[in-house]
Parts: sequence; structure tokens; C-alpha cells
Amino acid sequence: MTSVAIIHYPGATAKSRSVVASLVADELSQGHNVTVVDISAFTTINQDFPPAWLAQLVGHKVDHDALRNEVVSLGARYVLAERSLITRELSELQKQDISPAVESELLTYFRTDRLAEEGAKARKLRAQLWAEVRNTFCSLSDLFTATTPDIVMIPNGRTSRQKTARVVAESLGLEVLFYENGRAKPDHYYLGTTQPHDRIASQAEVATLTRTLSPSEISALAQAFLASRMRSSHSTNQYSGKWTENNPEDLVPQKTEQRAVFFPSSFDEFLAFGDMWMIDSWAYQFAAFDAVMTLLEKDGVALEMRLHPNLANKSRRYFLREIANATKLLGKHPGLTIHWHNSPTNSYGLLSRADCVFVERSTIGLEAALMGLPVWVGQASQWDDIADIRRLLKPEDVDQTALTPWEPDISGAERFVAYWMMQEHPLHYSWQDWSSWNPERSPALMKILSLFVRNPWSHRVHLLRVEWTRWRNHRFVSSAVAVTNK
Repeated sequence: MTSVAIIHYPGATAKSRSVVASLVADELSQGHNVTVVDISAFTTINQDFPPAWLAQLVGHKVDHDALRNEVVSLGARYVLAERSLITRELSELQKQDISPAVESELLTYFRTDRLAEEGAKARKLRAQLWAEVRNTFCSLSDLFTATTPDIVMIPNGRTSRQKTARVVAESLGLEVLFYENGRAKPDHYYLGTTQPHDRIASQAEVATLTRTLSPSEISALAQAFLASRMRSSHSTNQYSGKWTENNPEDLVPQKTEQRAVFFPSSFDEFLAFGDMWMIDSWAYQFAAFDAVMTLLEKDGVALEMRLHPNLANKSRRYFLREIANATKLLGKHPGLTIHWHNSPTNSYGLLSRADCVFVERSTIGLEAALMGLPVWVGQASQWDDIADIRRLLKPEDVDQTALTPWEPDISGAERFVAYWMMQEHPLHYSWQDWSSWNPERSPALMKILSLFVRNPWSHRVHLLRVEWTRWRNHRFVSSAVAVTNK
């Protein structure tokens, strides 16, 4: 019988409880011996439900023990990892391996691409994360040495404790699988051998994992993915529900001129993934767009740009920096139409009117490739070795020849999407099994109550600042922004 250890802590994914319970049920159905290892004891910042009594005061219900009770009732074990009495030191190689994950977590927490701007706050949180890395390392080393599983399943693998769990498992020669929220299907979860942010390994296994699918099956999966992304509700694209519906005239446009659409990205967490993502030499993403626009406008090509909606969730400094860069780009190219981050403009409507598409690394580039549009990328992307796209990774790459459109072969993009789709499994649980409100769409009152989750006061202040910043970023009006230097 195969022994499976599933690493878990609340907040590891947006639907962590539903994903873990579904994963446990599926592993048990295959006859595996399953243990959920809860590493909450090594949490620096808690992302969980507010206390049950407090939720009850405002008419809501939450059961913090519901997951544990469900796991046990299914027939699995639920183990709370404890601090080790034995001190184990990470090797220098292991520290180097985990360090990018710590930095990635800091970038995500502060919602920026420049940690130096956070000063002492970033240094303090970095030290705390490393302390819990060591505690996680020692605890899991004890646990897996005493009771060695055959397989260790880790949520995502990007952040510090997740990466530490991987380091421990691999040091003991254990098989590692990764799980997370569904990337391609709503109400599904991913389970596979590849860490989701590993663009090299994931693309390398596409051919092997899709070899049993016929071309028609691959195409059907890809088109189902695209249809799901374009839906305004119940979509894997969390932003599409806020966009206007596509008008019929948008889908069959009357084109009077060539049109190029640009999609910048929001990518701070990728900065901590090293060489596989840092393959371009642009100073910043709008520099690539500027070079391309300069040539296209000479040929009379109409220019449009859609800022990423996630820009509203970034730190104020990051936000203002990106807005200033976009505004400066508009100053250099007065014919450019910018759809700001808070615009209800439907990105798929923009694609339907486009003759060519330029992205940094956004998933919409993959969707454009599925639609048969020529796509250029200015940075590394998750699918750039598989899809029929063109790379513009440095200023020397941008010339008239490089910008010549072509008739793309969509089969590569379709195969990559089929690879995503076939690794996903349906959730057997939903938010109703754990609480009386949907944490992914929390009402304002429940967001306020999240301040009462056990955390340092500095984090509670941080949460208030995040909400204030998000509100200000959403309220942005382009005419109020002055052009400043980058």
C-alpha cells in the first residue's frame, strides 16, 4: 500500500480546505494510506477564518475543525507537526535552494517588485520567515525519518515552507508531487509532478503527458479552456466577471486598419525564480512596448494597451510607478489607446479586434495563440517553448522583419492547454463545507473580522494599508496622473 503525506496549512491556496479534502478523498479511493501533515505551527502570518464566536456575532458560521474532522471521517490521519527538540542545520546548498522562495514570499506580501523600498519591515519579515523555515525543516525531518511516506504532496511549492517541505522530501529520496487550485478548470485542483512555476520542467513534460490524446481531443480540451476563460461568471479568469460582455459587433469587427494590442503583466513573484524567468534584457516591460510601437506606428498600425487588472492590488509605489510608465508611453505615442487596470473593457473583445498581440508573460498571450493570432512575448512565459509565438527579449530583437505577422500553428498552444486540463481533478467540496460565506468573495464585514485572526499587530496594520491602497488604486482616473520619470 502506497503511503502518502499531504502537507497543508490554512491559506496555502485560496481554496485550501476544499482542495485538501478532495485530494484526500481521491487518494483514499485509490487504496492509498493517507496522512495530512498540518504545518500551521510554523506560520509567520496566519491567513485563516476569524474566531467562530466572532463570526457568530455577525450572523455567520465557521468551523475551524471541520477539515480535520472530515479527513479523519474519510479514513485518513491528521497530524499536527510539532517543533523539533533536535536542532538540524540546513546545508548551504539547501539554503540557496530555499532562498528564492523566501524572496518570492516577501515580494507577494509587500505587493511590490522592489523589496528595498520596504526597508526594515522586509528585513524583519525575512528573518521571521527563515526562522520558520528552520523549524519546518527540523520538524518534517523528524516526522519523515520516523514514519517515511512513499510520496509527499506539497501545495504549489513556491513559498518558503512549501519549498522547505520539498527540500526535506528530496533529501530523503522521497517522491514529490505538487497540488494547488485548478489552473484550467473552475472548481478543480491540480496534481502533478511539476512545480507550477517551473516553466522549463512543465513544458518539457507536455509531449509525454499528452501523447495518448488525439489531435481532436487536444483541440476540444483547448477550446473548452478558452470558452471557460471568456465566460463572465464561473470562470478560471478571476477578472472576466468585472468586464463588459462582448458585443456581437466586437466579435465580427469591421476593420479599417491594422490593430496591435499590448498586454503588460503583473509579475512580481516571478522575479524570485532566477534564470528560467530572467531571460530578457529589458530595463522594464514598457521599454519593450515602446520599441515595438515606434516601428508599428510608422506603418499606420493602430495601437491599444490593456493594463493588467491585478495592478490595483499592488503597493502604492509599485502602482504609481507602473501608471507613470504607461503615461509616459502615451506621451511618446499619442495615438495609443490605453485601457487602464480599472476599465471594464473586455480583454477578449480586444483580442477579437486585434491583428497582432504583444504580451510580457500574461496568460492572455496563450489565449490569443489559441485564437490563431500572431503573438510576441517580451519576457519568459509559461508556454513560450511550446506555442508558435515570437520572442522579443532584447532591443536588438525588434526590427521590421521580427514584427512581420505570420499564420500561427495553434497546435502547440492547444497541446499545452490540454496538458493543463488533463492534470486537473474535480473538487468534491466547496466553501459551504467550512463556512457560511465565500472567502474568495468575502463581504466587507468579514474582511474587517479577518483583523482578529491571531497575527502580529504589524500585520493587521498592513492589512488595513492594503485595503486602503487597493481602494485608492481602483479609484484612479488617468487625467489626474502626471508624467514622471521611471
